Amino acid sequence: MTFNFDLTVTIGVIVTVALAVIGWFQMRGKDVDRRIGACDDRLDRHDQRIMAAEQTLKSMPGKDDIHSLSISMAQMQGDIRAMGASVEGQRQILTRLENVVSRQEDHLLRGKS
Repeated sequence: MTFNFDLTVTIGVIVTVALAVIGWFQMRGKDVDRRIGACDDRLDRHDQRIMAAEQTLKSMPGKDDIHSLSISMAQMQGDIRAMGASVEGQRQILTRLENVVSRQEDHLLRGKS
């Protein structure tokens, strides 16, 4: 078997292979650029979501705020108990006063008849 070197066929094959390789690299580059663009968009959206979450966390009360709120509520609970005791004392005074007024009313009503 003899191998004859034909320049026209060889150049055609070389050009075809070279064009295929160049086309593959160009398409690969476009695909990579497209994917990078999509990743950039995704990263931008993630960055916006992270910034929104950080803003929300910054506006939330911290440990010290919750602790001071707890102390304030405990003080208010004590004040309410003191007010309840005061109201109970006032109720007892009014009950005694009603009894005195009832007796005076009964005395005055019986005395006129």
